[in-house]
Amino acid sequence: MNNQLRPRTLSLAAALLAAVMAVLGLGLSALPASAEEIPDAEITLSTSSIVTGQWDQVDLTCEWSVPDNSQPGDTFTLQLPPELRWFGAATFDLDTPDGQTVATATANGAGLVVFTLTDFVALHPLDVGGTCAFVTQYSVDPATGGKEELSFVFGDSVIRVPVNIEPCTEDCLPDVPATAGKSMWWADPAQTEFQSILYMPPMASANNDVVVTDVPAAGMVIDCSQVTPRVGKVRGEAGNIVEPYDDEQYPATIDCTPQSLTVSWTGLPKGEHVEVFVTTKVSDPSLDVYENNGTVTISGEENPVEAQTRRSNASGTGQGTAAATPTPSPSTTTATPTPTPTPSTTTATPTPSPSTSSPVVVVLPAEPTEPAQAQNPAPSATSEPLANTGAQGQAFFFLAAVLLAVGSLLAFAGTRKYRRRSH
Repeated sequence: MNNQLRPRTLSLAAALLAAVMAVLGLGLSALPASAEEIPDAEITLSTSSIVTGQWDQVDLTCEWSVPDNSQPGDTFTLQLPPELRWFGAATFDLDTPDGQTVATATANGAGLVVFTLTDFVALHPLDVGGTCAFVTQYSVDPATGGKEELSFVFGDSVIRVPVNIEPCTEDCLPDVPATAGKSMWWADPAQTEFQSILYMPPMASANNDVVVTDVPAAGMVIDCSQVTPRVGKVRGEAGNIVEPYDDEQYPATIDCTPQSLTVSWTGLPKGEHVEVFVTTKVSDPSLDVYENNGTVTISGEENPVEAQTRRSNASGTGQGTAAATPTPSPSTTTATPTPTPTPSTTTATPTPSPSTSSPVVVVLPAEPTEPAQAQNPAPSATSEPLANTGAQGQAFFFLAAVLLAVGSLLAFAGTRKYRRRSH
């Protein structure tokens, strides 16, 4: 009995495994082609910015293109050199004039910019390319002058872009301010907060009361934990007050809310410089321009001050051409009439009724003939892996068919063995 069941069990197992393999083949054949980095993308970079000091803004422009028939999801990358840090929006689109997005760009904190093609290129696979513009900051101190080459890593290549370096070498201390004023700048590359300074001329009389107010416009709020008043007589290279400070001798009174700041002193002597550093956070990131107004009152004389800062946004353009659809030429071929078949006199062979004792007939594939010469060369060992195109599914179907045939043969062998023993 055990000898009779074994071939049947094996045939059932083979059939089950064949079904599983067929399902896997269907799944793999339905997988989309995977996205990959574009090896032959091209980009050119240029800048006309002049660097005079650390954290100066460097504006860059580019022209880019990718090979025809690049796929949606394919990428190319640009790594900023260590002298530059990304400054502005972390993501931006490269659009056609009518607003269709050809590619998107994303920059991380390390200055790596990844460009990703969109579904636009599926319908416009030819002549895909465009422009881009973005802002960076020169993050190191330019110790010497002249022209320096910045090395950008683009995919597997390096692009060298010259930039003019003109640092100050003499008489670099800013002039002593003659009037009160205010300056404001972005404090971080992501442009989420500002730093600002309210400054004024040195005290002109023997005894001075000073009141400084700061009122941010809509879209900004004051961070009251980061308000720093300074009093002193010594100015540094940047023009700001440096140690030794006189803050303890002439303490400031601070009254702060997110919408308003007031800092005041009493009895400041002649020659003292006064500054107020303020950090303001962005509460509405949708604005392009941010304003901050205030007043500086010295011994009853009020001076309005204001500052304005624009958001530095990266941008770009893209384009592509749809593949031409060939128009078929009119055919002049005369239709050949189909001959009417003559009645056949062949007598149909009757189909035998199924018998429970008849063996199962399995038609196996014919022996393969001599293989034809290969049409495609074998891939080299260094070739990149191809995206899945469904060939795995076909292989699974073939293996499933083989397993089904093996299972049928085993069942047939079990049946014949059972008959011999029954007679």
